[in-house]
Amino acid sequence: MSLPAVAAGALIGLGLIAVASELFPGPPRLDDALARLDGVRRPGPVGRLTLLMARFPVPRDDLALLGISVERFTLQRVAFLLFGLLLPLPLSLVCAAVGLPLPWPVPTGAGLLTGVLFALVPDYAARSQARERRQEFRAALATYLDMVALERAAGAGPPQALQAPAEVCTGWVFGRIAQVLDHARRAGEQPWRGLALLGEQVGIPELSELADIAEDAGTEGVQVLSTLLAKAQSMRTTALTDARARANSRTSEMPVAIGISVFGFLVLVCFPAVYRIMS
Repeated sequence: MSLPAVAAGALIGLGLIAVASELFPGPPRLDDALARLDGVRRPGPVGRLTLLMARFPVPRDDLALLGISVERFTLQRVAFLLFGLLLPLPLSLVCAAVGLPLPWPVPTGAGLLTGVLFALVPDYAARSQARERRQEFRAALATYLDMVALERAAGAGPPQALQAPAEVCTGWVFGRIAQVLDHARRAGEQPWRGLALLGEQVGIPELSELADIAEDAGTEGVQVLSTLLAKAQSMRTTALTDARARANSRTSEMPVAIGISVFGFLVLVCFPAVYRIMS
């Protein structure tokens, strides 16, 4: 019996079972009835799978920086996991259609492997995007420090010095800072508390250091101005060093890529001649 026939029979059987369960429902489960009385709805299979995936470590700092909720990230994990589990099925159906059926452990093992690998795709994408976002955040934060220092040199107080640059500048970094400062103002809190909390959420300690500097601005006076300028210069130097390191690493990877390309070209050119000699 071919694999397509088995798959079709299994789908028909599942459909008949679903119809029978709807026409002749069984007695309600006691835990389900108690959950309905308590106003709690039991999750379905996908919901239980989502809750199971949520138990695995979640990069909360990266998600907070990207503006992605944990629930959405967990659903992405589940979607990629299901896609990976079902990915070998079309290949097995094609092999069965051409007369080369695969043993059931092969597509099952391949599905488990691809499911695990695809479930890691959202983690890799979130960490990669967050790494780039942090670089952009630090570059914009250095400019923000300079503008805060200029506001302090003009005689503005710490809250005004923190708020004015965020209102003038554009970009997602200044938008996040302005949102945090506005929320702190509406809540009646000091603005540096919101900056410190934002730095902890997105994993950027430089923002928390800025909050500490702003908190001490009332007693430090002119020394705060020099501290802000020195911090901005230090962040620029660190960003320049990181950029040079990335450029050097990519330059060192170029010979490897060129070598692989040349090897593939040689294999493509020499394969017909070698095939004729061997045959």
